[in-house]
Amino acid sequence: MKDTTATARSSRAEACSVASDGNAPAANWRPQFLSSSQNETLVAIAESMVPGSTQAQVNRLIDLLLTVDTEANRTNFVSSLAAFNRVSKQKFGRSFPLLSANQREDVLAACSTGKESPAMPAPADPDDITPPKTPVTERDHFENLKGWIVGAYYATEQGMRELGWTEDFYFEELPACQHEAEHGQ
Repeated sequence: MKDTTATARSSRAEACSVASDGNAPAANWRPQFLSSSQNETLVAIAESMVPGSTQAQVNRLIDLLLTVDTEANRTNFVSSLAAFNRVSKQKFGRSFPLLSANQREDVLAACSTGKESPAMPAPADPDDITPPKTPVTERDHFENLKGWIVGAYYATEQGMRELGWTEDFYFEELPACQHEAEHGQ
């Protein structure tokens, strides 16, 4: 039986490596998985959630990761983008990318404060192989996109620098736990 989890991790690592090389020219870049309108929605949501996401090209990293992710994760992601546009159209008659900054904040607030659904668990360990649950409420969709966007942003050089990373510091080997005696056997 093929280990699809290991294959997906390997593909994600390769995708991150390709994305970090910066080899894709800005003028020629096109989404590989998302449609142009889905990409525009992602850019607008990402920038609204995490300012600086556009400059960090979070949308490109997410699009690349989606090309190697599971069908369930892809479906959930696209469903979450559509949910934001649906709420935007209900509240303001336009899709999310066409809203003003204040209107975008209203949609984010509406989605983030919506009722939680038991069908969508709290974000888990990225290595967890539990199959993803289908987002049900606007809150579920908000949490789904937030997980992708925040994770992608802080995987970029810009995000890592924001957390204090510099090129001058690295571990040649990982430091040992300083309180090993406290751990159970």
